Amino acid sequence: MSGDEPELESGSNDASQRARLVIALGAALLLAAIVIVVVATGGSEDDEASELRAGTCFTTWNDDLVAPRQDGIHAYTAHGYRQTLVTRIDRAGEIIGLGDDTTPPDDPEARCAVIFASPQVDQEPDFGVRVFDQDVRGEESGWTGLSIADKTPLEEIEALQAEAVSESNALLLSNGTLGPG
Repeated sequence: MSGDEPELESGSNDASQRARLVIALGAALLLAAIVIVVVATGGSEDDEASELRAGTCFTTWNDDLVAPRQDGIHAYTAHGYRQTLVTRIDRAGEIIGLGDDTTPPDDPEARCAVIFASPQVDQEPDFGVRVFDQDVRGEESGWTGLSIADKTPLEEIEALQAEAVSESNALLLSNGTLGPG
């Protein structure tokens, strides 16, 4: 063995270590870039979903003792509804915006509405659009069909449900509650 061989091995090891260091640094930078892209593109959807979940109409449906357990589960299982538009609706049956403000859910000028998206109305049209309204005695508030509350014609229920197909902002879950969509 000559005295030059250990130096060659040492130089070879240094080059090999530098190459591994460069590869590791490149991988770390790539991982950091991926994390930044995911956070940057996913943040706005998370903010929108959080805002929706905090909205008056969304919360009013999910916190109701009857709506999710009775109406929501029925709409999910019997009607197959999934995509949903959580919004506000006026007495004329016009959509007036998302229900993410602080006005009462049964405000006559802007009631909360849950519109189950469908290109056509089914055999129970009162399940297509649910509104938070005073009950038939005019006393308590609760969720009921728009066709029952306002005697809304079937064609208008169908139009609202068709509009909800492209405008949905929530999903009806199997337990009858609404989740971000």
